[in-house]
Amino acid sequence: MRNIFFILFFILSGSAFSQGKYSLIKTIEIQSDFFTTDNQGSVYAVKTSELSKYDNKGNLLYKYSNKILGNITFVDASNMLKILVFYKDFLQVVFLDNTLSANGETVSFDKIGFQQAQFVCSSHNSCMWIYDQQNFSLVRLDKNLEKIQQTDNLNVLLNDTIQLSGILEYDNKVYLNNPKTGILIFDVYGTYYKTIPVKNTTEFQPIGEWIYYKTDKKVKCYNIKTTEEKEFEMPLTDFKNFRLEMGVLMLRNNGSISLFAAE
Repeated sequence: MRNIFFILFFILSGSAFSQGKYSLIKTIEIQSDFFTTDNQGSVYAVKTSELSKYDNKGNLLYKYSNKILGNITFVDASNMLKILVFYKDFLQVVFLDNTLSANGETVSFDKIGFQQAQFVCSSHNSCMWIYDQQNFSLVRLDKNLEKIQQTDNLNVLLNDTIQLSGILEYDNKVYLNNPKTGILIFDVYGTYYKTIPVKNTTEFQPIGEWIYYKTDKKVKCYNIKTTEEKEFEMPLTDFKNFRLEMGVLMLRNNGSISLFAAE
C-alpha cells in the first residue's frame, strides 16, 4: 500500500517538484547532525547523543538520550514500533518504541563476534543487517542475534574495493551505498542484484521503483527498472539532508528542518 501511495505521489506531484513549486508547512528550529523519518511522516532529529521526535506537522513529541553510549551514529525508523539507534563508537544498538522508550535489550556487537560492525539497519521480521568490515561481508541476524544470511567477501564478489557510507532495507531489497561505484542492491537473501550508477552521494532514499538522491544543491531520482532520471529544484539553496514522506519534502540545514508540500 505504501509503495502504491508513493508511485501515485510521484505521478501527481512530479511536475510540481520539477518546477520548484512548494508551500512551506512548518520550519522546526533545531540544531541537528542528521535526521530521518518513519512512514507516517514523523521526523527524528539527532544532535550528538539526543534524539528528538516530531509529528508530521512539526510538533515536538518525545526525546531520548543515553550519554553513556556516546553520540548517535544512525537511526532507522522504518519500523516505528521498534526504532533502531546505532552507536558505532561502542558497537551497540538500542531499540526504542514509538514514544522513544526502550524496547528490548541493548545489542553489543563485540560480544556476539562482530568487532568491526560498521553499518547497521533494520530488516523485516525483527531482524537486522550489519556490514562486517572485518570480513567485508553483509550479514543478516535474526531476532535472537543468530546469523541467518551472509554474503561472501564483497571486494572479491564485485572485484572492487568497497568503502560504504550506509546501508538500508526497503521493499525486499538491501541497498549499500558505495560512493565510488554507486548504490549496490541485494535481495533479502544477500544475493547481489545490480549496481545503480549513482556516484558520490551520501544521501539517498528508495521510493517505489525510484532512488532519490542528493547531488550538489538538488535532488535527483533514478528508476531502477527503466534507468530514467529526473531532477528537482529545491526550495532551499543550502541543505544538508532531505527526506520524502507522505507527500511532504523535508530539508535540513544546520539550524532547522523545513517541511514543504508540492503545490
